[in-house]
Amino acid sequence: MAHKPSRPQVRIQTGPFETSGVSDSTNIEADTDEPISNERSNEVGNGKAESDNEKNVSVSSPDHAEEKQPARIKLPKSLEWIPANSTWSKWKPVIRSAIAAWITVVIFVISRTENLLGQAAFLIIIASFLSPPSDPFMAVLERELIVLTFVALGWAWVCLGLMFANLARTQKVPNASLQTIMTGEYIEAVPNIIIGIFLFIGSVFFLYIKARLGLSPFLFACVFGCICIDISLTSGALFPYAYYQIGQTIILPISFHSAIALIVSILVFPQSVSALFTTCLQGVVASLSTAISLHKSHLLEDVTSSAFTHTQITNAVNKAEGALPTLAAAARLLKIDLVYARFAPTDYAELHRIVRKLTVRADGMGVYYTLIDPTRERFPVTPAASRPATPSSETPMHSRMPSPLRDRKSPRAPAEKHVPPIDQELRDRRQSRPHRRLSPRPRPFPVGLNSPLHSKHKHSHSYHSHHTLLHSSLLHLALSRVPKPSEETAVGVFESQRYLDLEATHLSHPDSTRYTAKATELLSTSCQDLLSVCEEALGSSGAWMGSVRKYRFDFWRRSHEDRVQLHKEEVGKYKDLLGKLTVELDEFTTKKRLNVLDPYRPIFDPSYDPLKNNAVPPHRYLFHCYVYQYHLMQFAVLLQDMLKEIIRLETERKTPKLWLPTLPKLFSWTTWEASETLERDDDENPETIPGMNPAWMTDLGKAVKRDPDALAPRNGFEMAMNWIYRAAVGIGGGNMLFALKAGALTVLLSLPSFLKSSAEFAYSNKFVWAVFMAQLTISRFRGDTTFGLVARIVSTFSGCLIGMVMWYISAGDGRGNPYGLAALCAVCFPLFFFARLYWPIPPMTNLIIWVTSALVVGYSYEDTHLAVSSSPGWGIGVAWRRFVLVTVGVLAAGIFSFFPPSTTIRSYQRRTLATTSSELGAIYCSILSYAHTHVEEDSNIIVQSLLAIRSKLKRSLVLKANVIYEFSLRGKWPAERYHKILEIQMQIGCLLSHLMSVVEHLEPAWAHAFLRRTRMLDSDFQGDVLAVISLISNALRTGTPLPQITPCPLLDRFMIRHHGLNVVHEESADNYGLPRTLTVETLENPQYLTFCVGVTTAFGIITRLDRLMVAVKEVVGEQYHIDGVGVGYHGRRRSMGAEMASPAISIRATEV
Repeated sequence: MAHKPSRPQVRIQTGPFETSGVSDSTNIEADTDEPISNERSNEVGNGKAESDNEKNVSVSSPDHAEEKQPARIKLPKSLEWIPANSTWSKWKPVIRSAIAAWITVVIFVISRTENLLGQAAFLIIIASFLSPPSDPFMAVLERELIVLTFVALGWAWVCLGLMFANLARTQKVPNASLQTIMTGEYIEAVPNIIIGIFLFIGSVFFLYIKARLGLSPFLFACVFGCICIDISLTSGALFPYAYYQIGQTIILPISFHSAIALIVSILVFPQSVSALFTTCLQGVVASLSTAISLHKSHLLEDVTSSAFTHTQITNAVNKAEGALPTLAAAARLLKIDLVYARFAPTDYAELHRIVRKLTVRADGMGVYYTLIDPTRERFPVTPAASRPATPSSETPMHSRMPSPLRDRKSPRAPAEKHVPPIDQELRDRRQSRPHRRLSPRPRPFPVGLNSPLHSKHKHSHSYHSHHTLLHSSLLHLALSRVPKPSEETAVGVFESQRYLDLEATHLSHPDSTRYTAKATELLSTSCQDLLSVCEEALGSSGAWMGSVRKYRFDFWRRSHEDRVQLHKEEVGKYKDLLGKLTVELDEFTTKKRLNVLDPYRPIFDPSYDPLKNNAVPPHRYLFHCYVYQYHLMQFAVLLQDMLKEIIRLETERKTPKLWLPTLPKLFSWTTWEASETLERDDDENPETIPGMNPAWMTDLGKAVKRDPDALAPRNGFEMAMNWIYRAAVGIGGGNMLFALKAGALTVLLSLPSFLKSSAEFAYSNKFVWAVFMAQLTISRFRGDTTFGLVARIVSTFSGCLIGMVMWYISAGDGRGNPYGLAALCAVCFPLFFFARLYWPIPPMTNLIIWVTSALVVGYSYEDTHLAVSSSPGWGIGVAWRRFVLVTVGVLAAGIFSFFPPSTTIRSYQRRTLATTSSELGAIYCSILSYAHTHVEEDSNIIVQSLLAIRSKLKRSLVLKANVIYEFSLRGKWPAERYHKILEIQMQIGCLLSHLMSVVEHLEPAWAHAFLRRTRMLDSDFQGDVLAVISLISNALRTGTPLPQITPCPLLDRFMIRHHGLNVVHEESADNYGLPRTLTVETLENPQYLTFCVGVTTAFGIITRLDRLMVAVKEVVGEQYHIDGVGVGYHGRRRSMGAEMASPAISIRATEV
């Protein structure tokens, strides 16, 4: 297809090193009038393989497209993360972390400080890899304070345990020699039992917090707390007295590390939380700019072509949405930021709100392509019943009523010859398997496919031929899915059969391709100019975000007049852009958007005759265009707000100043807030959604659970007993059971250190390594534990090799050289920390490689330069002992994970999907309440909650990868079915965001008309909707089969009355003050546009609830079968035509 000269060419490069010699594949960037700084988009996320899903897109002219691209080396996919993160902004935290770690090595190799740190001096190097100062200063300060607090708490617990053990000791020898102590000669049973109890309780405490809070600022604090009690209690059991100073050997190296990390964070490339936030914000805006650029080009393409795809737009929007959790984490830290700048950290809150909404609106614009996609996913057709108890009909398929207006002399009549073989195939199947039948579906006359103003004229011959072919294709699909005798029973038969009728008679049109092409052409004509201005506004806003930290310290280089003039020009530029955007948006709202109405204007001409003139397209094509236009207008309005906020900040904040945090907010992190490392979360609670406040979830309408065995407490005593009861029940929770199990494992592996016969061997060979590694490996889910077993063995082996190589390079044949070790670390550490921060492998695997290498080097040097009671040796001696003990620990954790209570990822996935289903339903109720009552609610929190739900669903995909490590003899886990449920829930979340936007912009009269048309004020229908949501959530949570007959399909009753283009149904008693007769003025009314978008969005939500019901049935199965239900339904349909006897299941209408 030849390109028009004026048409911009869009060319995509999926990898950063691909070169292309064709005109449609080159590497381009979004073209903006204001260049975005080099830090753009590279600051987003945690550095994990950004090139995997990043597509660089831009628009260029055809002449520029012919320029020859220089040849580049294409790296393997596994190494693409290296160039993706090789920017100066990404190297700054690497250099900062490497310098901090090198300083710890220098302190470690100096004999005086080494002696001061004690026998665990090597922990100072290990801590540098566990908690590097790669984050902004306030984040490092928060984390290090929590680490020191937890280590001190662990030391205090150790001292308490040693005190009680000493009271129970019968033999106290305060002057015993260290060599005699380490042989285990003074070990006694009762003191060691007390120490074992304290070890158990301490481990349970720290591991419970680790599981409860996940990857939060408390993660590494829990790790160091476990290290403290493991080493201190297992070693303290050997002493014939209370050796309280043993915890000092742990806390002292960690304190040195914390001090070094804080100092380096201030002095070496210091970074504020505000800088991190604006960088992440700039990355989101850059992705949105790419999406808008792609929209401009996609609207110019042939959307009806089989080669057309909108995946580039989806990828760009997904990239922006994927950066929102990191942005939310940075926003949490803004409350405690310390920065010298013009703008206060809290000044960015409004920009954060706007960007979140921009992402939702960008997703809404992409919905248009899913609406017009001719290959869009149909309702899942379920095969015929695989057991006699499934509904069926005795009427053969060939006996269905023919369409009354079908012309047998139609030119397309030969195509109908495909139908009899299908009927014959079905009859053959019935003869061979009399109890496995596909119920027939009589095809009534297709009512209302067009506008109600012309829906009574006779349809074309090709229309009926099209329906026959569509029905045939659907029937072929159903027959192809008939299960074999060895396969599982079919589910969702009743819903699928009813949807077959809706698909064939109401949800398709023979001229769909022509109407879609014409609608897209008109839509493109109306939107191109506004899209261009939006792209320019995004580019300028992103450039501003990249420059907010500039000119803070140039007061001595520029005069006051120069700074004032520069600031005035900057503000003027944004004011001009705001004015340009406002003018273009006003013109679009009043004139250009009305272009899509051109095909519908003839119906208002008195001389229009639907039998003689060209048919007017069905109303859904106009509704589809309105969906795109609405989200584009809202996108532009949000960009106006962004530019206004930038202008406000530039006007009010003219001089930089020091902004100090509020101290009470320093420890304000809670479990529902997004942590800095959300995307790396390994152990997450399926009952909690990070980023979503539980109190807000209750406000949204979540049902309050009651005690079925007792009334509410009436007095203080009953309240106290109720609290004790709930606390006892809480012990049975997943996190507590995991912590108790991990604590028991800790004590079991520590037994060699508590027994006199094995204590010396365990101490000299550092058996505590196995204890700690078992604590670190065991997880709530068997699959994660098994994966951790394999990954930790591999990573430990790799770390041992790296550590041995480093040791022998620095020491040669000698016993260690401090200068050689310091020099070698200075060279290696930048590379190590680059991999530590950006290598896209499981985080714990990455961590253990470098921790093990540091341990091998540190222990080797300590053994050769520090007099210790026992040592595992140096070099290969340390390495093989470390590897063996790690293997022992992880194998013990793997075996112990199979003991009850045992939790699986399979169960986690179900419970997560149950939680998200329930909360989606709660948000749905809140949105409808707002639309009906218009009580002020914080829509930002609703949008944030929906984004949190989608983020949790996306993170569950990462966790799901470890299901393969959960060995099961029962059969394969249905991964595809769970993935289908997840995708549908994510779609519902997006649609609810759009619905909230619609109800916010509808006036009360239009809102009531919208609620009436969509039956959202109908208690009977809403009861069915909420029953479906409740059934889905409870079935997923408990694994209980769903009833075979449910309120689904909801779409059947959603379309109970046909409105077409009308706002109020002609038979409605109340018109809410709106025109009952359709006019051109009504079509041009912006409220009518919003109304149509709401109807289309509600339609999408209802259809996806129907799909979700069938998807969940595929997982949990069905129960409660009733013979003859399907037969009665079809029999009534044949006798009554298009309308059922019960108005509750009438399907007289077409799509809404």
